[in-house]
Amino acid sequence: MRKILSYHFVGYITLIIVVLMINIVLKYEDNSSYYRYFLKPIVPALIIHYFFKNIQNYKREKAALVVFGILLFFLGDLFFLDRYSVFSFNIAIVLLVFARICFIVRFLNYEDFNIKRVIPFLIFCSLYILFILTAIINNLKDIYFVQVLVYFFITLLFGLFTYLRYRAVNKISFILVLVGYLLMLVVDGLTALNMFSPGFQYNFFSSTIIALAFNLSQFFIVVGLLNENP
Repeated sequence: MRKILSYHFVGYITLIIVVLMINIVLKYEDNSSYYRYFLKPIVPALIIHYFFKNIQNYKREKAALVVFGILLFFLGDLFFLDRYSVFSFNIAIVLLVFARICFIVRFLNYEDFNIKRVIPFLIFCSLYILFILTAIINNLKDIYFVQVLVYFFITLLFGLFTYLRYRAVNKISFILVLVGYLLMLVVDGLTALNMFSPGFQYNFFSSTIIALAFNLSQFFIVVGLLNENP
């Protein structure tokens, strides 16, 4: 635990939060959106840098999946800046789905998964997603319906393989990756409400939560994978 909470870890997470807060502030400043495109690559670059700086005895295939996953999350986030364009929305969904698939494949390493343990967690995630879908279904246009369903299905699958790591890996690795996944659920829920629920108030506060949760979720997953032991 001390290794996880080292000055090295705290330094990276502090720098990530600072960059994100600057990006969010610029978002609400007039004529400042141009600079955000220069700031956005900094966080994924920091996460990848942290990954390679702390990598030890990591197979090349596993490392490639992690890096590709982070890069796909970044590209999906870029396209999602113009999410009210059908083309950009579809590209973003495809990229974000493949980012999750990269990590799902990365989790497929152990044979002692216990399906029974995951049922309560899967029920919780399913009810959460069902609640979000219920809230947006009346405003979900036909051109987005299939994409949103596929996206939430992959999100459930991601949660399944996240939780199946329980007792297949060491406790700290499991907790960090699980926290990362739960933060992604927060992002998915708030983003869906923002796009398809007219009653949702998208403001500085909700924007901050989405940005922090989206990027810190990836960082926690990477740190958890770096500390993974059977």
